[in-house]
Amino acid sequence: PRSHVVCLKTHKTGGSSIVNVLSRYGESRGLRFALPHRYQFGYPAPFRAERVRGFRAGEGPHFDIICHHMRFHLPEVQRVMPNDSFYFSIVRDPGTLGESAFSYFRAAAPAFRSAPSLDAFLASPSRFFRPGVRGNHYARNLQWFDFGLPEPVPPGAVPRLLERLERVFPLVLLAESFDESLVLLRDALCWPRRSLDTFAHNSRGDSRGASPAQIRRLRAWNSLDWALYSHLNRSFWRRAERFGLARLRDEVAELRQRRELLAARCLRGGGPVPAQAIPDGNLRPFQPPGGGKILGFALREGLEGEERELCERMARPELQYKDLLDRRQF
Repeated sequence: PRSHVVCLKTHKTGGSSIVNVLSRYGESRGLRFALPHRYQFGYPAPFRAERVRGFRAGEGPHFDIICHHMRFHLPEVQRVMPNDSFYFSIVRDPGTLGESAFSYFRAAAPAFRSAPSLDAFLASPSRFFRPGVRGNHYARNLQWFDFGLPEPVPPGAVPRLLERLERVFPLVLLAESFDESLVLLRDALCWPRRSLDTFAHNSRGDSRGASPAQIRRLRAWNSLDWALYSHLNRSFWRRAERFGLARLRDEVAELRQRRELLAARCLRGGGPVPAQAIPDGNLRPFQPPGGGKILGFALREGLEGEERELCERMARPELQYKDLLDRRQF
């Protein structure tokens, strides 16, 4: 099993559920996390090793897992993480990610804040968007930005940049094929099957989704993200074919069955609920200012001992889990 893992957590792609998996696995095995002083590594500035709590220059890498929000910068990550680390990330179709970002980052991105609606923004994005304004990276090619790729970039240079990116990240998961992604990640890491069980963290309770017309416009507006996603989507399914599509379907069915059993065993109502319906403050997810309502999980009454501990860890939101890991290490 691999115990040195670099996960680039991209925004609005399902990364919070992956971070829950990594947090539980690392905590249960006493692995050491590279943690930010607060909740992100100086984002949106590029990652620097000095942003890691407990990092000391000249001492060499002494962390096992890094998985919290950063703008990726390989040379600095390599100062923190061992040479044999496995690098992976997750991407999402910008046609649906853009709608989610508009809702979630409405207060943070001036381009979104000044537009009366998503349709108004998409009718004339350049009316609202000013490149370089703080917070506007959320409004265009957000995944490209999170990967630390250069912008602007001539169209002819995009394929070469993406090939280089794949040499760093041998596996990039797909939000739209989340369960298939978990199976391929488990295989790449050689972890036990149950270690990849997870609930859907950070889901929105008020999401109507993007219309087909909005999806087309969002892909065109986020053209670098669309190139990134299209390239990595093809790579993902090539890897899936090497794994074996029948075997993949079987493992996905198993994974979903376990998740249903765990949800019935752990969660009040068997699924996500609004934050105000969660009595335990430690399990209430962060609510973005001016953004959509984020759902979380309330535990079933009567859970005790090891069962309660397992359910609590699976339901614990990312910020509270980071605080828990922080207390354990420091």
